[in-house]
Amino acid sequence: MPTRRAVDISTLLAQLPPGQTVPASELAKRLGINRMALSRLVAQASDQVIRLGRTRATAYAMRQQTPAGSRWPLYRLQPDATLEELGEVHALSGDGFHFESNQVRPNLSRSPESTLEGIFPGLPWFLDDQRPQGFLGRSFAHRQAPVLGVPVDLNRWQPRDVLQALVHAGGTEAGDLLLGGRAVQHALAGIEQPSDRVAADERMQVYPERARAAIEGEDIGSSPGGEQPKFTATVDDAAGRHAVLVKFALPGAGDSAERWSDLLVCEHLALQTLRAAGIAAAHSNLLQSETHTFLEVERFDRTPQVLGRRGFVSLLALSSAFTGEATLSWRDAATQLAQQGWLASETVEQIARLQAFGRLIGNTDMHQGNLGFHLIDAGPLPVAPVYDMLPMSLAPSRTGVLRAATALQPVAPGAVGDLHHLRWAAPLAAAFWGEVAASTAVRGGALRAVAGENARRVEVLVRRFGG
Repeated sequence: MPTRRAVDISTLLAQLPPGQTVPASELAKRLGINRMALSRLVAQASDQVIRLGRTRATAYAMRQQTPAGSRWPLYRLQPDATLEELGEVHALSGDGFHFESNQVRPNLSRSPESTLEGIFPGLPWFLDDQRPQGFLGRSFAHRQAPVLGVPVDLNRWQPRDVLQALVHAGGTEAGDLLLGGRAVQHALAGIEQPSDRVAADERMQVYPERARAAIEGEDIGSSPGGEQPKFTATVDDAAGRHAVLVKFALPGAGDSAERWSDLLVCEHLALQTLRAAGIAAAHSNLLQSETHTFLEVERFDRTPQVLGRRGFVSLLALSSAFTGEATLSWRDAATQLAQQGWLASETVEQIARLQAFGRLIGNTDMHQGNLGFHLIDAGPLPVAPVYDMLPMSLAPSRTGVLRAATALQPVAPGAVGDLHHLRWAAPLAAAFWGEVAASTAVRGGALRAVAGENARRVEVLVRRFGG
């Protein structure tokens, strides 16, 4: 009778393909051993193998070593600036990850592809918005590359490079999650002594220099995504400290720059219009000089005074993970996510209204990265305050070519329920265009004239829609 060959660690690892989790019963069968012997073998493998799940749902996967390590505690910096430990994130072979929660957190443990809780095929979706991206992301990569050992060109980054940024430099610091102790150390230092601090009465002296530095590729503050030139600031005034994102334009630098200046004014007025209607929208403040226009937008993922944080996840990160459709409209993506329990029906209604408002003010850039939610541990996600809402149909092209300021094209309902949402949005859009037409902060006469015409056109739609 042939002797059974002893099963060693190398044989165990050979049965754990990269990117796959193998149920305990199946793994024991492949190895020709019982579950007790499998447990002993896994214990011998130590950190090379990770156990997932419990009891009958137990599975195993091979751990992956990366330049940033293979396991990290996950923390939350709460609104009151205190720390909460949420669990541990493990790197799996094949660039997958496992989040091992220290208590029931159904939202964070929900997997887009696996029946096992906390298994992700790539970076966990709730960390996706911390990837350096956009205007400041490129600057971040250029400045941090020598320190992190990653490519200078952000487009060449691999998953291991993103991990380096998150673990060793805190990533974009969007939202309230921190991966590992170094990220916590970085965040706490930023609370005690913000590197981007500015006294309120010194902003118009300091901001032009920060704008120059940002354009030259320096890393000013943390790096929220998007392409519009920007930097962050922690403004210190009589009321205390508050974190802002500062967009800027140099109106004297040519026609395209003047148009961007006017669009920042439009964004400020659009946010004001929504807030006046009782819609949660980011608070903004407009600062102008002969040479600069600055739009301060208060960060809703930060708390004033103590500089604590609030959870955030973009529609893009959530939809990419759970619908696989990154190009759907806001309303369509929200509808699909509601069917999976991520959003309440009232939230879908809110989003449909915002999309209708965006259409009526010529916002042609309502991609999924420009809408987000407050990330919570359980239950449907509430929509975050509106941001990046402006008439992008009037923006210069990506190559800097100034488009003619043309009036709004006819807007009509195209799906069931659209008329209802357009009826709600039309009076607000008419008010917005009226504010733009009357604003002395808008420098371009052509844009003010178009705004006046758009106000008239939307007023007609108010009647057509039965508003």
